[in-house]
Amino acid sequence: MKPTNVSLLTFAAIALSSGVAAANAQQAPAAGEMAPASAAPDVVLAPVRVTADLWESPLAKIPASVSVYDEATLRAGAVAHFGDLADQIPNLTWTGGTSRPRYFQIRGIGENSQYEGETPDSTVRFLVDDLDFTGLGSLGSTFDVKQVEVLRGPQAGAFGANAAGGVVRLVTNEPTPFWTGQIEASAGEDALRSGGFAVGGPLIKGTPEKLMMRLAVQQTESDGFRHNRTLNADTNARDEFTARLRLTFNPTAAWRWEGAALYSDVNNGFDDFALDNNGRYTYSDQPGRDEQESVAGSLRGTYTGLEDVRLTTVTAGSSVESIYSYDDDWTNGSYEGFSDLRRERDGFSQELRFDSAATSDALGWVDRWTLGAFFSATKEDSRYTNEDPGNIRGLTTSYEAKNVAVFGQVSHDFTQRTRMILGLRAEQVDVSGDGLKTRYRKTPNTYDAPVRLAPSFDDTMVGGKLTLEHDLTANHVAFASVTRGYKAGGVNVDARINPAVDPLTYETEYLWTYEVGLRGSWFAQRLTGEVTIFDIERDDTQVRDSAGFGGSYRFFTDNAEKAFVRGVEVSSRFSITSAWSVNGSLALMDSELDTFRLSSGDLAGGRELANTPEYGYTLATSYRPEQGVFGSVELVGRARFYDSNNQNEERRPFNVWNATVGYAWREWTLTVWVRNAFDKEYDRRVFFFGNEDPNYEPTRYESRAEPRQVGATVRYDF
Repeated sequence: MKPTNVSLLTFAAIALSSGVAAANAQQAPAAGEMAPASAAPDVVLAPVRVTADLWESPLAKIPASVSVYDEATLRAGAVAHFGDLADQIPNLTWTGGTSRPRYFQIRGIGENSQYEGETPDSTVRFLVDDLDFTGLGSLGSTFDVKQVEVLRGPQAGAFGANAAGGVVRLVTNEPTPFWTGQIEASAGEDALRSGGFAVGGPLIKGTPEKLMMRLAVQQTESDGFRHNRTLNADTNARDEFTARLRLTFNPTAAWRWEGAALYSDVNNGFDDFALDNNGRYTYSDQPGRDEQESVAGSLRGTYTGLEDVRLTTVTAGSSVESIYSYDDDWTNGSYEGFSDLRRERDGFSQELRFDSAATSDALGWVDRWTLGAFFSATKEDSRYTNEDPGNIRGLTTSYEAKNVAVFGQVSHDFTQRTRMILGLRAEQVDVSGDGLKTRYRKTPNTYDAPVRLAPSFDDTMVGGKLTLEHDLTANHVAFASVTRGYKAGGVNVDARINPAVDPLTYETEYLWTYEVGLRGSWFAQRLTGEVTIFDIERDDTQVRDSAGFGGSYRFFTDNAEKAFVRGVEVSSRFSITSAWSVNGSLALMDSELDTFRLSSGDLAGGRELANTPEYGYTLATSYRPEQGVFGSVELVGRARFYDSNNQNEERRPFNVWNATVGYAWREWTLTVWVRNAFDKEYDRRVFFFGNEDPNYEPTRYESRAEPRQVGATVRYDF
């Protein structure tokens, strides 16, 4: 492995030491001293709490690398979908090849697809409140979302095997004991039109806090920016509907019940690629679809009737049906092939946990504790058909996974300013799969002998996290942590693979993560910021692989050798006045995957990991008074990076400008926005394979990101 990038770690050390020095410099005046007469008045910021961690914590105090985007930030940036925000999040990347971003990577850890025969992604957990849509992020509308949280690094205590890379959580607005709501409509280029409303309040007049509700409904449609010249049609059109209902019931002083239901219908086209990589036009005669219909619900109960102990139960279930199809050859000629993949995924989870009161003295040294158990079951059935003039190939797969875990976390206060937190999780996973391959030959009217594979895998894993926190001052906290995370092994259910060379199962990957960080506020809370330095050492690194050409491929996951990812995450915000602020972030990564041998016999690795851009940054300024004219300007940039660990094509670097300007009057807000203002061309997915007859020479193929789009949003709050 190559040495650590010296310049990267030098920058991190300077940033951390500068922050500590600034923290010490911002101590309160000594006794007898007076604050400067010219000191600016305090800027009081609304407290932000992170809910996705095992212990809900104020953002200003959480000992982890976290990004939180509140509702005001989402509105200021005209963010309508999580995909609009993804490029701004430090060290989070996402993979194209779908109509909306749905596969995410954090610090280079995460899957970039789920083609036929590939098992469900569980590496970066994607949640909407308590509902799990990992690998199904197409439904990530941010309408009526209170905040977006991103936790980086293995979440060994809270989620275990389901969050080896991290967690993304969309927290929606909760019910209130008074009536409130909003109505919103948007229009823009590419025939964008969107409308939504949200309303919530008490359902029992005399006791408003006993039963409360909130309903949010939104519909979005767009023709998309690509045009199919063969069919003279907009084959990437979007048609998306989302409805969410939340209920809060307080039957007694000791019980609180929170229910949520979600329905989403994503009915989008998918026709991204062209052999000439022109970026704006396609030529498919059989354009594909990217559809996802989701029904989900959850019930969270909290009981505080026990002395010094809180009981929490969380039950959640979901059912998702999806269609993913595409024209294999991307033309109206060539070898003529069409692929159609239909999936049904059902998920269920149950968590039961006991938490101590805010202050405890268990066993004389435990100041806070949590003990819990978790169970989840996932079942996914898929039917894949690939048809060309001479054949109909079929692949039917069934995947089942059960997870059972026990977990606990304790903290001990050495002093009022120094504390230690220890979390442990033991988890057993049992995975089984079944794959059936068929082939019908049209001309001789014959069937090939079917091929069936039925692998299984089970493992017991132990992970945990040890954190040391120290309050440098009342407004500054430093932390250091060591985490042992894991990415559970599993099975390959693609019956087209060759068991003689391709693995039927793959092993559990373990990740040791070392972090040191500082977060705090300065200048009477006008400046807030955080910096985290991290080092991830990966053993038995899992890599998704494929082999084939044209429309004929086989997919599987295998274990490579060791890998590392090291880097820095810095973000800050400065409130110049109560209305005018500037903020920015900087993310740096250095990585390497050891050389390993693919099933084809070729060597891979020996270079940086996929999805680890060397740098990423944001810089923005926003002017937002309570009433009147407002606006914002934002610059987002990323370095080039590999899209896959088994090919050497890179996405191009980019920097994109976004801007908004608007007017707020009483309950009304009008926002005019532009994304990618200078129409920058850059990639959201890169492939390298042979797809053009007659020789099928390996070629670079690109899916371009959205060009410039201008639109307007009007909103009424009540």
